[in-house]
Amino acid sequence: MATAPDIDVWRENGVVSLVPSGDWVIERTAELRRRLDQRLREVGAVAEVVCRGERLGRLDTSGAWMLQQAVARLRAHGASVSWDGFTPDRWQFLQHLAPVAEQAVPAPRRTGPLDRLEALGRATAGGGSHLVGALAFLGQLTLTLLHTLLHPGRLRVAATVAAMQRAGVNALPIVALMAFLISIVIAYQGATQLARFGAEIFTVNLTTVSLLREMGVLLTAVLVAGRSGSAFAAEIGVMRVNQELDAMQTIGMDPFEVLVLPRVLALVVMLPLLTMLANLAGLAGGALSAHLLIQISPEQYLIQVRASLTDTTFWVGIVKAPVFGFLIATAGTFWGLRVRGSAESVGRLTTVAVVQSIFMVIAADAAFSVLFARWDW
Repeated sequence: MATAPDIDVWRENGVVSLVPSGDWVIERTAELRRRLDQRLREVGAVAEVVCRGERLGRLDTSGAWMLQQAVARLRAHGASVSWDGFTPDRWQFLQHLAPVAEQAVPAPRRTGPLDRLEALGRATAGGGSHLVGALAFLGQLTLTLLHTLLHPGRLRVAATVAAMQRAGVNALPIVALMAFLISIVIAYQGATQLARFGAEIFTVNLTTVSLLREMGVLLTAVLVAGRSGSAFAAEIGVMRVNQELDAMQTIGMDPFEVLVLPRVLALVVMLPLLTMLANLAGLAGGALSAHLLIQISPEQYLIQVRASLTDTTFWVGIVKAPVFGFLIATAGTFWGLRVRGSAESVGRLTTVAVVQSIFMVIAADAAFSVLFARWDW
């Protein structure tokens, strides 16, 4: 039968000693939690705490977890905590749980001016660290690509083709359906406004130009970011959690060569092809809308489409596609490689990868719009 657990608080010369006693085991978890909360309230704000293990009885994972959480709460409030009187085996056992216990304890909320300044500094330092990591990632990817170009036999053809199938071929139905429906929406909205001026025929021009220049490639990129970018981050992240990347490096395989480069190449190749499919499906949707709204035959629709096109209308959208594919693939693989140790990290960084890739795609599209306007494309 487990001995009742307890924890005593001793104060001497400004140092607080926490002395756990009894059996800290799972059967006594509820009782132990109440005693810990009470004792930590008694301790309050202190500068130095010593956790002593001479009187501790049995200790299992639940008890060790609760003890480490108590220590993490004290450290979160600024206390310096040291250990004394624990056997080497128990000390190592407790230290093994320390990182997870610290993550489970929320940081105390502070709202003073200096605290806000500290938060700003931490955010700035984190942003700088992220920028350095991103530049290092791009540098490593560039070196891997150059090495592969100099030694074509190093290219993982099977992995690249498999990534092209998952990210491109399997996405064909949803991309075509999305473009078809979006073109119908654009045509209906345009026809409603142009009918006020008796210019319904220009609905075809509106649908064609907006689809080929902007909407086709942009919506395809956003869809691929949510579908394939998240998959890249999750796949590599799970491999990181399962220590498959460590095993890969141990046997001399380069994760950039095996995992990152094939996915980047796959999206750079497949996104222009998906964009062309989206354009075709969108034009089909525009033809259907034009026939239903303003009774234009397919032949008249094609004539009006040709009249609305310039030499660069089609290529403006296609030129953007490989750039968008590169941004999506690099964001997904970058955040996948930054996963550390838990399923929560996989989910969180997968979300970050999707949001960041969509943001970069829209920012790049804005930059392209400015450049093409200056070049009169």
